[in-house]
Amino acid sequence: MKPSKMLPANEAVLKKRFADAYIKIMETANRMPASFYYEDTPKGAKLKMAHGEYEYSPYGSNNPKKLIERWFANLNLVPESLYSLSGFGDGSHVRYFMENSGTGVNVLVAEKDPALLRETFSRFDYSDILSNDRFLLGTGEPENQFFAPIQGAALTGVADINSLIFSPLHKVDELYYDKVRNELVRQYLVIRPLMEVNVRTATNLQENTLQNLPHMINAPDIGEFKDKFQDIPFILIGAGPSLDESIDFLKEVQDKAIIVASNSPYRKLINNGIRPHLVVTADPMEPTLSGFQNVSIDDVPLACPFSAYPEIVKRFSGRIVSWCTFNPIASFLKKQMNQKPGTVIMEQGTVSGCVLDISKVLGCRKVLLIGQDMAVQEDGKYYTDDSFYADSGDHYVEKGKGQRLPGNTLEKVTVEQRLFVYLKTFEQFIAQKNPDTEYRNLARTGVKVEGAPYMTYDDAREWISQTDSKPFKLELQNLLESSKKSANLSDLFNPIREYCNKILELCLSSAIETEMLPEKFSGMNYSENKKIKDLIVKGKEVNRLVDSDQLLWHVLLEGRTKRELVIYQRMLREISFQNKNWQAVQGNKEYFWALAEGSHWLLTTLDDFIKN
Repeated sequence: MKPSKMLPANEAVLKKRFADAYIKIMETANRMPASFYYEDTPKGAKLKMAHGEYEYSPYGSNNPKKLIERWFANLNLVPESLYSLSGFGDGSHVRYFMENSGTGVNVLVAEKDPALLRETFSRFDYSDILSNDRFLLGTGEPENQFFAPIQGAALTGVADINSLIFSPLHKVDELYYDKVRNELVRQYLVIRPLMEVNVRTATNLQENTLQNLPHMINAPDIGEFKDKFQDIPFILIGAGPSLDESIDFLKEVQDKAIIVASNSPYRKLINNGIRPHLVVTADPMEPTLSGFQNVSIDDVPLACPFSAYPEIVKRFSGRIVSWCTFNPIASFLKKQMNQKPGTVIMEQGTVSGCVLDISKVLGCRKVLLIGQDMAVQEDGKYYTDDSFYADSGDHYVEKGKGQRLPGNTLEKVTVEQRLFVYLKTFEQFIAQKNPDTEYRNLARTGVKVEGAPYMTYDDAREWISQTDSKPFKLELQNLLESSKKSANLSDLFNPIREYCNKILELCLSSAIETEMLPEKFSGMNYSENKKIKDLIVKGKEVNRLVDSDQLLWHVLLEGRTKRELVIYQRMLREISFQNKNWQAVQGNKEYFWALAEGSHWLLTTLDDFIKN
């Protein structure tokens, strides 16, 4: 049968969430899938598979639902994990998985043949699955573009990764699906340090957000500039050593492009007579402040998340452009105040990554990377002098430490682990680029960045010679001048307080009652015990409360609660005492304590904020 066009609902979501997969699907044109075809039957389209000399349905001939149920029943799923799943097929096993796995289970479905996806999406509406944040899709070769979707919350929000095999599809190409699994493991190892930082700083993020609200709740959102400056080049300035030789070039072109710097090189720019159009900070911790010490900040606007270090935010008050990357408190208050949702900017451990994402928001089609070396020089230097890193002496590392990778002008350069994470972040971001956007790298001594070829200063001058940054400066100024003064926020927190009080009361009593269970219960079957039954009821009530408002749950989770849950390695949805051992009972107790501790901390923190 001749391939049909994809269902509009599927196509719309694919374009939005999985741009690389969408392009690969469209590139298949009228090519039929290599190993599959659909057979039209009175009961609808049925997927058939050709394997060697045989043709059969991967879901069985008699009862496909029973096969899928049996496969799912044998899975040992762990919440807060990301799984790779081999093959999309007709999607029926994927739908069953999504509908029956817990809310904390994420899945990356890998399908080798994009032509099969085109065929499937032309016949069945999977827009609800494709739209689900827990679902990720990759097709074709497992390279940077393939894994770009996991750079967001789906990867950074999981505690572990694993693989799932749906045998009828996996055996089509076992080597391919094993490669996907192995590459996912590598991606996880790269991102894992960033995940650990996120857990460590969770309380700081919420405390900072509350302190920043008076200065930021009505600050204009970076999304106000969405796609408005396509014809103006964008210059991203990092603090790599090559920035030293870029100063004269920047002086020449500072009125021809939108210049945006991370906080690290800000002082060096100002001290050399270069005023960026925006300076960006994202780190919630105090050391970030040193980049703004002993240097003028007059008239330079700041772009930052609500969780930025409060002293910096205070200094820039009145000229701040905000974003709102998974900040439940800010998101909740914006909703309460009938404001638009805040823009999500990529926060992956490097402020320069945030700057790169801002270039995408603005819609700039020419992006120059300056000082983005992501490599260690022969003398061990990897950040420029007169930068944030130089203050602590952290701009040198041990010579020879790291891996050797191709450079822009040098055959090989040294890239240590932290810089390698940044490199992969940049490459995967660029892999998702709009086809009309071009990236160039001016870091002569830096590492080669896939998707951003090296360009000389002479070529760069010619590249942006006919442009003017004045429209951006004027619109930014007008937007800042029109921003309102902050409103009284205390009453807006009442729903959060009510939610936390309910969870605190229920979890505290449950934790104490579990604590008081006599050890003589150890080894018993608890299914008929009244005390255990009462605790099961309370456990279910906790989960009902958690589910009653997902935004409020995330307000609670993204603070001390996250740290407590990680410490106790508690997985959501494990509230059950029946047929469990004594250790499981004690584990549930720690879950109750974790939620109680987190609720109490947030309530106390809110009280302190309101009093001040």
